[in-house]
Order: sequence, then C-alpha cells, then structure tokens
Amino acid sequence: MTDNSFTTINKFALEEVHMIAGDQRVFTYIINNNSGAPLDLQGSTCSVIIVPFSDATHIIGELSGTVSGSSTFYSNFSGSGLAGVYQQIIKIIDTDSNIHKPAQGKIIVFPAPAD
Repeated sequence: MTDNSFTTINKFALEEVHMIAGDQRVFTYIINNNSGAPLDLQGSTCSVIIVPFSDATHIIGELSGTVSGSSTFYSNFSGSGLAGVYQQIIKIIDTDSNIHKPAQGKIIVFPAPAD
C-alpha cells in the first residue's frame, strides 16, 4: 500500500521511499530545469535536508551530495535511529551562490524488527 497524498500538494514531489530503520540507501537525483532539460550541476553544491514530515524547521540532518555527470547527484542515507515519516528536500547552491530547493518527498522509516 502506497500513500502518495504528498504528491497532491507538491507537483515537484519525489517518489515516496520506504525503508527499515538501520538500512543504508543511496538516493540518486537527476535535476532538470523548468523546461525539463538536464540542469548543469558542475560547480554546484548539492545536498538533501531531512526533516520530520510535520516540522520542516527541525532539521535532522543534511546529507552531502556528490555530483556525477552534469545533471545527476547522489547522496547516502542511513535510517539508523529513525522511525516515522520524514521529508527529504533537495538543496542546490549554484555557482552564483543562489539556493534552490527544486523538489521534496516522503521517506517512511519503519522500526527495525526486534531480534
């Protein structure tokens, strides 16, 4: 069962991610401009901000991104110590120091099963 209710309030929503606490994931992002063409990220600083879904002012972490190619970056994420619904927000600082937050989406972290 997938609840994509967040998509209805943000047309730039990322695909919802489900994971178990303690899992390691590599998130890959392909960034396009407003026309849908690949955006050149060379020289930009890319990251992903993780916040509780209901409180975007409480930053849990900011994951650094590694630019790969011209319009793609990836970031490593660990759900260790987390359980619940979180929001990921892409953050790009371009070569002119402008900050862009082009997309966001849900991360649902399920508690790890007891041993």
